[in-house]
Amino acid sequence: MNGQTNHFYEFGPFRFDPEEHALVRNGEPVSLPPRVTETLSVLLQNAGHLVEKDKLIKEVWTDAVVEEGNLNKNIFMLRKALGQWDGGREYIETVPKRGYRFVGPVNRSIAQAVVPTASNTEFEKSRTRWGLMRGFSAGMVVLLSTLGAWRLSKRSADVSLPPIEAVPLVALQRSQASPAFSPDGNQVAFGGYEGEDGAIYTALVGGDKPLRLTRESGVCCPTWSPDGRQIAFFRFLKEAMSINVVSALGGAEKTLYAGIEGFRGMCGTMDWSPDGKWLAFGESRNKGFHSRIALLSLDDLTVKELTSPIDQEYDCEPAFSPDGSSVAFERGSLGGFAKDLFVIPALGGQLRRLTFDNAWGGTPAWTHDGTEIVFSSNRGGLLSLWRISAAGGAPRPVAGVSALAYHPTIPRKGDVLAYEHATLSGGIWKISINEKAHPLGPALHVLAARGMIDFRPSFSPDGQKIVFESDRLGYSDIWYCDRDGSNCTQLTSMHGTAGTARWSPDGQHVVFEFQSRHYYDIYVVDVPSGRPRLLPTFPESDNGAPNWSRDGKWIYFYSSHEKGHLQLWKVPVQGGPPVRVTSEGGVYATESADGRFLYYSKFEQPGVWRMALIGGQEERILDQPEGYNWFNWALSPTGIYFRGTTGAEKGRIEFFDFKTHKRTFIADVEKLTHGLALAPDGRTILYGQNDSEDYDIMLVKNFH
Repeated sequence: MNGQTNHFYEFGPFRFDPEEHALVRNGEPVSLPPRVTETLSVLLQNAGHLVEKDKLIKEVWTDAVVEEGNLNKNIFMLRKALGQWDGGREYIETVPKRGYRFVGPVNRSIAQAVVPTASNTEFEKSRTRWGLMRGFSAGMVVLLSTLGAWRLSKRSADVSLPPIEAVPLVALQRSQASPAFSPDGNQVAFGGYEGEDGAIYTALVGGDKPLRLTRESGVCCPTWSPDGRQIAFFRFLKEAMSINVVSALGGAEKTLYAGIEGFRGMCGTMDWSPDGKWLAFGESRNKGFHSRIALLSLDDLTVKELTSPIDQEYDCEPAFSPDGSSVAFERGSLGGFAKDLFVIPALGGQLRRLTFDNAWGGTPAWTHDGTEIVFSSNRGGLLSLWRISAAGGAPRPVAGVSALAYHPTIPRKGDVLAYEHATLSGGIWKISINEKAHPLGPALHVLAARGMIDFRPSFSPDGQKIVFESDRLGYSDIWYCDRDGSNCTQLTSMHGTAGTARWSPDGQHVVFEFQSRHYYDIYVVDVPSGRPRLLPTFPESDNGAPNWSRDGKWIYFYSSHEKGHLQLWKVPVQGGPPVRVTSEGGVYATESADGRFLYYSKFEQPGVWRMALIGGQEERILDQPEGYNWFNWALSPTGIYFRGTTGAEKGRIEFFDFKTHKRTFIADVEKLTHGLALAPDGRTILYGQNDSEDYDIMLVKNFH
């Protein structure tokens, strides 16, 4: 057999895997931002030797141009995480005016990993379901242990496991979402939706027509009781949600808990404990803009808190381990849609963080033996399913699963998995208007997405080009085209999530937000070609939704730097400390054409506010759009174009006139919109839209 060697650095109580960029202390993961981890990797590769500052910056920030201050912050965070070694010295030594040197004693350990060849292909194919890989770090298998485990396998080495097969669960015309296996693995409950109608269904695996359990629409996210007799689900109320339960055979609903505050799309699942005593759910707070994991007692219907996220975080998607001792859940930041996977004891206690890249996704599901967790993530590009050891380690993709995969579910018995598969497309549309803000015709397609999204467009200052975010090559990056949608060019390729791109007043630069493996940060890139440059703001915080001042000297942005609401700040483009702008919340801002006012939206409240640029009290001048749609408005010299909505997909684009305070209808929009842009001449509106979406439940057979 051929093999490949994996190298690990060991120093004091630490062990560092340079391939996975994973640092552990006494077996426990140490959370570090990705750039800080990369700084450590370079220093360890050159342990005992001076690494010049320029070399460190070049190797750590390969995709951006940054200042020395960014490196200094990385070194500070590394020293704080590593502390001192037995000699009483710090691991990292500063060589004044030159660079840094890793001075602690370092051992480089080696492990041999099996690499499939023509002679061992059958061996790799025929691994048994109970797992020769389990208990080892990803990518590292000790050869003798593997062979020993193989000889003890219940199956002969000559018999391969059945191939993985993915097929639709049901042939149902309506969209299907949020699947949940029954405890015995023989049935799947799910939500079925068509137009305004939605219901909870159950379907036999390999069976015929699904059984509809609920009659009234406005339902979501079923979960089975451990005895398989009942199904709990969310029901949407006018301004809140409730937790209801219905027999698995159908019948009257019973409300277990009412009064969950407004739902904003951040949380969407709950889970029944194996002993049948608790329902874990994401309990919304502050009108749905924050949430924590809570446990609903099915004995007395009281609720107790399980997690306590800070103001800038929200916890969602709880899932009990098969033995009921732990709860996996997703924690995200309000600045974006990205989340990470955590585990907490079901009785409360110390959190364990399993993933560290803040990838978009969620909805964890435990394997039936409790050793791994499967979850949805865009860490590899488009959303798909990944699996990770419940003890921590490197995630790996789930075999046999398509892209755009959400919401995995695994029964307590059997070798199957089900998930929600999406077929999505989004494009950019335009509406031509006259000087009185009246439409001159129907909306027309400008860009049809080749991926899932073409969203949040922005015009160049001369109105001849548009910039927008798109995932047409897998990752969400910044693109620009001519205003008619031709001659499209990719502006960034940073393997993360980039968005909210805005052109500078001189048309030579684009500012945007980017999240790779941790927080959102602000970057500036030259047009037509250039390397993105990090604009220093606040480390260890989400900093996003950037926009230029009219003179091009400042960048406005929101930050989670302080506790409480997201606030607006501005930072000099040429460098300097950020300056706080708001005190009552703010997420996206733009200056008026006459230079008198700053108009802005908030995350936690619907509407558009303004304040004088020279300072003063804020005033709300419009009650739309909703806070979660903070990007769905555009400022003109005489008013505001906005997408009006009450939470449903259907809405309308309207114009609010500053003088008359009247609203003018522009166009109906049947789908969700993502960003509005107004051309400099005021004659064209652009908006991103979900052009089509459909969801199916896929069944993966022979999952192991």
